[in-house]
Amino acid sequence: MRKRTLPLIASLSALLLPFAVVAPAAADATDEVLIQDSMDRTVAAGLGASADGVTYDASPATSVSVANGSAKLSAAAPGATVTARPVGLSVGDSTQSTEFTLPALPKSGSGVYMSLQSRLTTDGFYQTQVRVDPKGVVLLETLRVNAGVQTTLGYTWVPELRVKAGVPFVLETRLVGTDKVTIDARVSAVGASPTTWKLSVSDRSTKRLSADGRTGVRLYVSRSTPALPVLFDDLRVTSPEEVAPPTTPTVPTTPTVPTTPTVPTTPTVPTTPTVPTAPTVPTAPPAGGAPAWNVTGARTSAGSALVGTTSYAVPSGALFVSAGGATTGTGTSAAPFATVQSAVDRAASGSTLVLRAGTYHESVVIPAGKKITIQSYPGEAVWFDGASTLKNWQASGGSWFSPDWKYDFDSTPSFTKGEADGTAAGWRWLNAEHPMAAHPEQVWIDGVPQVEVSTLAGLKAGTFFTDVANDRLYLGSDPTGHSVQTSTLTKALSLRGEGAVIRGIGVRNYATSVWMMGAVTVEAPKATIENVVIYDTASTGLFVGASNATVRDVTLARNGLMGLGANYADALVIDDLLAVENNAEHFNTSPVSGGVKIAKSRGVTVTDSALLRNDGPGLWLDQSVYDVRITGSDLIENKGAGAFLELSQKIDFVNNLVLRNVGNGVKINNTGGVNLWNNTIIGGDRAVNIVQDSRSSTDASVPGHNARRPFPDSTMPWLIRDISIGNNVIGESAGNCTVCVEDYTHRFTPAELNIGSDGNVIQRNSASAPSWFVIWSRGTANVNPYVFTTWDAYRSTTGQDANSTAVEGRPATDASGRLVAGVTASARSLPALVATILGSTTPTIGARFP
Repeated sequence: MRKRTLPLIASLSALLLPFAVVAPAAADATDEVLIQDSMDRTVAAGLGASADGVTYDASPATSVSVANGSAKLSAAAPGATVTARPVGLSVGDSTQSTEFTLPALPKSGSGVYMSLQSRLTTDGFYQTQVRVDPKGVVLLETLRVNAGVQTTLGYTWVPELRVKAGVPFVLETRLVGTDKVTIDARVSAVGASPTTWKLSVSDRSTKRLSADGRTGVRLYVSRSTPALPVLFDDLRVTSPEEVAPPTTPTVPTTPTVPTTPTVPTTPTVPTTPTVPTAPTVPTAPPAGGAPAWNVTGARTSAGSALVGTTSYAVPSGALFVSAGGATTGTGTSAAPFATVQSAVDRAASGSTLVLRAGTYHESVVIPAGKKITIQSYPGEAVWFDGASTLKNWQASGGSWFSPDWKYDFDSTPSFTKGEADGTAAGWRWLNAEHPMAAHPEQVWIDGVPQVEVSTLAGLKAGTFFTDVANDRLYLGSDPTGHSVQTSTLTKALSLRGEGAVIRGIGVRNYATSVWMMGAVTVEAPKATIENVVIYDTASTGLFVGASNATVRDVTLARNGLMGLGANYADALVIDDLLAVENNAEHFNTSPVSGGVKIAKSRGVTVTDSALLRNDGPGLWLDQSVYDVRITGSDLIENKGAGAFLELSQKIDFVNNLVLRNVGNGVKINNTGGVNLWNNTIIGGDRAVNIVQDSRSSTDASVPGHNARRPFPDSTMPWLIRDISIGNNVIGESAGNCTVCVEDYTHRFTPAELNIGSDGNVIQRNSASAPSWFVIWSRGTANVNPYVFTTWDAYRSTTGQDANSTAVEGRPATDASGRLVAGVTASARSLPALVATILGSTTPTIGARFP
């Protein structure tokens, strides 16, 4: 079957993140996207035109509008119908989806019907619809309509979904065939991941509709139900047939990326917080560049090369892009494409796109089925920038506003779009002192960030307020004579094609909502991110949700929630990463925050990286992470733990420098098979804290199991068993102990768990600070652990640390973490694995310095 294509349609593929879900629809890798409309505009009557040039017939037009990121269909009276249909699209085989939201449930009667229409011609149309009654009960139905006569082809109740007011859900339908028309349908919550169709029917009748036809969205309110509006957004239409390339480069809309959050325990609150090094002062970056980040204390020179200094070879046949190029460009060096997305759309799999110097205000998707490399031209600075200049400022009673603000970004404080903030301990994303953290709006005056406030009355110098209802953005500082930049795009790069490579570029200033997972998202295997800087995005800088990814020589700085998040990222390689000052919006530490958090992944390596001064943990492994090697890295002055190893197994933590973190230096929680060797761990509430709590790997109700593994997973016992502590320097705890081993279940002694410690230097500041040198579990039911105020009592009672040295009343290290003169211990022979990691069999004490 043939179809006529819409102009200016971006070619996107469905976003599939193993963190949880796809929304709204998962197209096949070969599908072509005909419509992807996120309704990011304001239209009083009708739907207007999307960023890709799609226009609509709306009937009646006065009952259709667009605002706040959603289209609104408003039935004027009971029994009323409202429709919206794209103009110029005629398609046969297709998949459609959209997100519907009922602001309020029907008050009475049969309810409200929300539909997707297909193959609409003068002969009729197919219609897949959901009916929602006053209790939120869902009926899914497929119809054929000929000359106004409806024929029900099939229906089913959907007991697993109960619609709630204000909570979106996804309706999806697929039509295939001519001699036999097969129609599949399903409806699901945003955040579900359906793998099968809920309803499938076939139409072989003589009245079947085989010809290409229009598509549409429809609202009908039952005659027995009071009139009410319905919202829809993220309208998507795809076809398995090849589409001619667009005549004009396009900018894709932002896909929906909801996911399920990880569930950590509440972090230990430090008794005496450490005062960290001053963060990087937020001033305007140098022209075309990024700020110089404060990396004080790091041994490594981790992070990206400066943007504009890389020199990747330009291969034969490369396609060129220039921000100043003509829309008629063909991709040659003389006639480059004008946008990166237009180059991606026209490039064959295996192509390299070379970007000339400049700023690219784009959201780019590499679709499934395309292996694309995007790199900067040698020696040229390339930036993906989500900000635009806001002008037309007017004074107003001691403040200034621009009426040109037309944006309303989603502020859901969760990985699930539309979900309210949690209420249980460890589940509250928002800190009461920073209630606007999840709001993605960002403003800079001459490059200096302004702080968002929730009311106009709260406006003062250095702050801003967005009045969405009146399309105004207010400033508390006079913008006269200054440049005001505001974030106007949400995503920079979505990598859905296997083997994608991104190198030698910078990304900044995107208004990424929390549930979008990251300004840059890796969604297909074997991606490489190299010499990339990502900073000042509203939530997470980089998210990896696929296997065999490599993140090398990357800088993630001052992002709103987190530097790097990863889930189901097996064989992830992180090398020479700099994650500095992330969680700049000051979300609560739990459930997610800080430098790097990795969940449900196996075979991960983190080497030669620096995780510095993040507001949260420096590095957090959580929820069944298995077989991890963390070496040669610096975890310094983070406001959470330096390293938090939780609900995981088989971790080699070797030759790391862990200094002055506010939480624990290293926390090992329900995690076993740990080799803690040749580290320097100085400062924190508890320098080394090993804790067993009641969470059980055999309890399916406890969050954190890897659904890809058998249950229970024999490789993931969630026990602090088989932990070896050797040749470390540990000290300067601000809490009540230096080395702490506790079993809150009172089931095990360290001997039963095979926890051993020897060859270390263990320091405390005085005979009473911390109160106890060591806490050691006894394992007897209802009996508190041993608490040792003296070193001799600890050693004689437990038999541990026979060859270790205790230092009391003086430092064991200088400010850099190096041992001071005269402090040493009898280093133990290195286990073979540790020797391999260190590249030497010679025993030494503490982390190694260049």
